[in-house]
Amino acid sequence: MNIMAEMILPKRDRESVSASIEIKDITELMFGSVLEVDPEKKTDVDHAGKRIHMYLRSRSTSAICPFCEKESNVLHGKGFRHPQWMPIQGMTTYAHIELNRYKCLNECCPVKTFTEELDNVRRSQHRSDIVNSIILALSVFCSDIAAALICKEMGIIVSHDSINRILNHILVEDEPDIETIGVDDVCLRKGRTYHTVIYDGNDHHLLALLDGRDGKELKEWLKSHPKVNTVARDRAGAYAGAIKEVLPDCLQVADRFHLFQNLIGYLNDIFKANIPSQIFIQGNEVLDEAPEKTPVEKYSPDSDAFDDIHYDNSAPVDEQTGEIITYCDKRRFTNCLQYLQQKENRERKHRMILELRDEWNKTVKQKKKDLAAKYGINPASLNKYLSMTDEEVEQVLEITAYKKRYTDMNDYLNIVYKMLKDHFDPAFIYSYILHIGYSGSRNSLDQHIRALAQNNFGIRLKKDYHHMERYPEDVTVISRFDVLKYMTIKDKEKMKGSDVEKYYSIIEEHYPVVKLCSEIWTSFHDILMGKNSDQLDNFLEKYESSPITPFINGIKKDIAPVKAAISSSVSSGFVEGGNCRYKATKRLMFGRSGLRHLFLKTYAVSIIMRTGKSVSDLFSDEQNS
Repeated sequence: MNIMAEMILPKRDRESVSASIEIKDITELMFGSVLEVDPEKKTDVDHAGKRIHMYLRSRSTSAICPFCEKESNVLHGKGFRHPQWMPIQGMTTYAHIELNRYKCLNECCPVKTFTEELDNVRRSQHRSDIVNSIILALSVFCSDIAAALICKEMGIIVSHDSINRILNHILVEDEPDIETIGVDDVCLRKGRTYHTVIYDGNDHHLLALLDGRDGKELKEWLKSHPKVNTVARDRAGAYAGAIKEVLPDCLQVADRFHLFQNLIGYLNDIFKANIPSQIFIQGNEVLDEAPEKTPVEKYSPDSDAFDDIHYDNSAPVDEQTGEIITYCDKRRFTNCLQYLQQKENRERKHRMILELRDEWNKTVKQKKKDLAAKYGINPASLNKYLSMTDEEVEQVLEITAYKKRYTDMNDYLNIVYKMLKDHFDPAFIYSYILHIGYSGSRNSLDQHIRALAQNNFGIRLKKDYHHMERYPEDVTVISRFDVLKYMTIKDKEKMKGSDVEKYYSIIEEHYPVVKLCSEIWTSFHDILMGKNSDQLDNFLEKYESSPITPFINGIKKDIAPVKAAISSSVSSGFVEGGNCRYKATKRLMFGRSGLRHLFLKTYAVSIIMRTGKSVSDLFSDEQNS
């Protein structure tokens, strides 16, 4: 390791540095062993356009003909390529490459001359392989439009249509010798468009994305993969029939998750039919009827939540101008009938004043007595209206601000306004005013908060906004769903200390159906998660005439796959994991570009995440040729 590296590199990176390298070695790393910088042409840097133009030339002395694969060293002329290279400092970089053109020495070859090929820029490509790999990596985990925008920020110029074409070069490897698969249905548009997905049972990557879920496409796929001997699937009858028809000796394994989910659905229906949605317990007894609720303050005035809140009754000030804010605290609700009528009267009076002023100024002077009689007002009012300024006339439309009498709320109005301005809950403000010592009428407090909220902030408060109805404190409320959850949950430690754990035995005693459902669930869970599939027959016989009869009949129709789920080590867990990758990829695409495009993206994601292959390994031979 050289001394300079030891001085400037972090300790974790020093071992990877063995020796210093020369500039020519860096050039070889950048361009490969065949290319070199053309000394006769200077690199151009366009700062305004954010582009760099590099000029390279080949230093080869021979090349292999791509058609007959014979080597030739007879130089015929020159050829040129202009691909995008890896960007430098976010600037789009173009490599203008001068290549050698050779004469083919094979007389039987259909071509007479050919241009040498590059290892890092394949035929007919406008970008180097590493640039294409980066584009593909981005497009796999982003939408095409988003990938194009990210590439633009990096300095790679590519359109979303070009990215789509790059995806079409992904090599999809069929595996005709596959033996274990997982099958499920997924939706493109929920309730409208469905597809069938097939996953590899070994490394769990996507094998196929078929149109529809009726089993027709699955039959054709299975015919071309006759070595499949194990299929993990859900309980869809279409898939079961398709597999049995094409591969009658294939082992079908039902999905345990869907079996448990189906049973929980039946147990939930039983709960709904026999247990109320809320269970009330008082004095260690289950109440047959719900107790009455009593109204209480939403926030107790004695709550500790007010300890860190400190507001005074100083006038509110505008933070930008420093001026005192004027607000309206009267019950002046402009939508009530009284104020609507008053508004209409002010507008009528305003129109009358404008008309009489206009008539007095434009017509031949007439007696004020006659003009007053015409408008139905006394001469004193007429003189008042004629002597008003234009500003005073417009003030007629405004509500007259009468002097407000002193009330117990005067010492708290500024506090209420400032708390409303700071977006506090009005119910919280109500209790806070009581907390800091207000002893006046609670109705007055309620009405002032309503007036301040509506007149100054446009907030209309509901009736009894500061009250809430609550069951008596000695009554415990447990939902029916929590009882079912506690009964079916695997790790009951997660609900330790909850009300349902505390009163579960009391609920079970009061509702015998809970005990029956608990026995059914425990028995089926132990059988399905065990290894003895013969116990399933006893379970089916025992509960054949129980409330879960439809569930029992469904298992009997699919008995072999269900027993295989007990005895086989294969499960559908990898299928659900693959479906999660499918859903994430589908959402990135915004539902566009069709089934083929969706398959290629999902396939690429699953290959990269499940097999350890790199993005460059996904390119087909056509891309690399």
